Amino acid sequence: MTKEQALKLLILIESVYTNCTFKDETVQQWFSFCSEMDYEKVMEKLKNHIRKSPFPPAIADIVVFSFEENQFQDTLQEWIHEGRERIGWQHNSTKRVTLPDWLIEYSTRKSI
Repeated sequence: MTKEQALKLLILIESVYTNCTFKDETVQQWFSFCSEMDYEKVMEKLKNHIRKSPFPPAIADIVVFSFEENQFQDTLQEWIHEGRERIGWQHNSTKRVTLPDWLIEYSTRKSI
């Protein structure tokens, strides 16, 4: 987001919330935070905030950061699949084994 777009946001906030005025330091902070945000998404959140709240928004109320694509979701799905396979293999390999006939008479249980 550019400084002009951030300024449009602040002007909209001041025009809607008449008791809200921004100091120079506050405007500078908004500029620094808004430089990393997407203008359209922030404007959409601001409009929703205006519809719902009688109070001016804090930066946290309207912040929308863009995210980078990563492979974590694919990696997580692979881990889940491998874990299910491992659990299935362990489950199949730990089935109860019946005792031989000669050991049954000495055991209190009929299978292990």
